[in-house]
Amino acid sequence: MSVTERIADPVDEVVHWLSLEPDDDPIVDLEALRKRLADCAVAARPGALSAEVLQLFAVRALDASSRLRSRLITSALPLPRALHLAAKELVELLLEVAADLQRFAEGAGVRWPWGARPAGAIEGVQPFALASEAFVLTAMSGAPVPSGFWRTAHLLCGVAAEGDGVGGVRGDGGLFHYRRILSVAVAQPESLTPREVAWLFDYLDAVAMQACLSRDAIEPAASAYWIDLSADAPPVAVVRHPVPGAGRLCHFSPAPMVRRVQEQIEWLEARIIDAELSGVEVDGELLEPDVAGLPFGLTPAEVLALLRRLRDRWSSPPVREQARRQHHYTVQVCVGLRAIWYLGRTASTEGRIEEWMVLNESPGGYAVMCVSGAEGRVSAGIALALRRNAADPWSVCIVRWVRSDSPEQIELGLQVVSQSFAPVQVGFRGGEARNTSLALMLPAMPPLRVNPVILAPAGTYTSRRFVFVREGPSLYVAQGRALGLDLQTANVEMFQYETDPYAL
Repeated sequence: MSVTERIADPVDEVVHWLSLEPDDDPIVDLEALRKRLADCAVAARPGALSAEVLQLFAVRALDASSRLRSRLITSALPLPRALHLAAKELVELLLEVAADLQRFAEGAGVRWPWGARPAGAIEGVQPFALASEAFVLTAMSGAPVPSGFWRTAHLLCGVAAEGDGVGGVRGDGGLFHYRRILSVAVAQPESLTPREVAWLFDYLDAVAMQACLSRDAIEPAASAYWIDLSADAPPVAVVRHPVPGAGRLCHFSPAPMVRRVQEQIEWLEARIIDAELSGVEVDGELLEPDVAGLPFGLTPAEVLALLRRLRDRWSSPPVREQARRQHHYTVQVCVGLRAIWYLGRTASTEGRIEEWMVLNESPGGYAVMCVSGAEGRVSAGIALALRRNAADPWSVCIVRWVRSDSPEQIELGLQVVSQSFAPVQVGFRGGEARNTSLALMLPAMPPLRVNPVILAPAGTYTSRRFVFVREGPSLYVAQGRALGLDLQTANVEMFQYETDPYAL
């Protein structure tokens, strides 16, 4: 090949472009990256897209992903159209480059045009790292995993290769990324906020290899999952569906990670209590990685709440106790604890009420869908009020999971926590007198709970005693004694209480 031909080669032009600084806007950079990859595939001579060039594409795609993550972290669902489409396209690009790199790794007969195949040609960004990053973006954007993802994940990590077995994965890197993907999948990422998803992936850097992955059945079965390696499907909990009698199966359990999670919960609880007793503000300094072994990204209270949920979900997969019945009817919805508080305080519905569609329901919850008007206002763990018509009382719910297939549509799973509420203001001991929080007082619901509860913003519950104010025909002020948290998410927390007969 002459020097002139080499300069004019489309692949060389792409390599030169990839060596330049990326665009400040990751969405713009992604559009150019996809175009350059397509140019290589169409215009390049056969086999010219070498592993080295693919590595450059992989590095650039991962850079775009890290910058897109920062936007997803601060976004509620459903995402703006441009951001939703960018995340979807980047997931497709990551999986495409991963598949191309894997073909080189397996020596799939691709010609090496620039001399003999170099030793260690696919060292650097590995295909399963790209698949893992694609899963991060999918979870953070609330989207379903793309068709074929799970089959690709099984194959990329070498687990589904004939005769390889689990030990056939090429190096610990594949084992790590596969375990991390499985650990996040069984932690129900649709019930986490984008910030929690990003933090969880970072957290698993240190603990994912503790999860058990085996060809043989894992005990105890209560925390185990089985995987059909030939299917495009995620892990299935043994307690939900028994292990099939035939097929190419693999078994997984996140339970070995629970011990470490429990140790960190106890450590963090002790540090938070010490800080409160010393009158020191509880902040991110508690989470110095060299001390706590925990990544940055969440406050100590948020980390504690998430670790508790991970402990429960990795210990025992949730099992649906009540069947859901298919229904289709419209309901009135009020989104957010603050909006619900003002709704109860003023009884005015102006600007706060929307019509959503119920898809199915059970005595304990609903699945609802909104097809317009909810952009950027919903995340897992927020409070939501729902009623069928104006004559019915409001049911207070917690958003358990969020799915968004498109920018115009969002689907929520709701857990009903009360059939009525009263707006109150609460202030905890140790806080400043002016720093009260808007909260909802919910009545007892025997046999689920024998005491009334307070539903408040996350981080409100800081001590055993608190004061609450309820306005109505007459003003009611009392001191309450908290009896412990019933529920805690990234957005709200709910605790039972009793009126303190020995008010201080």
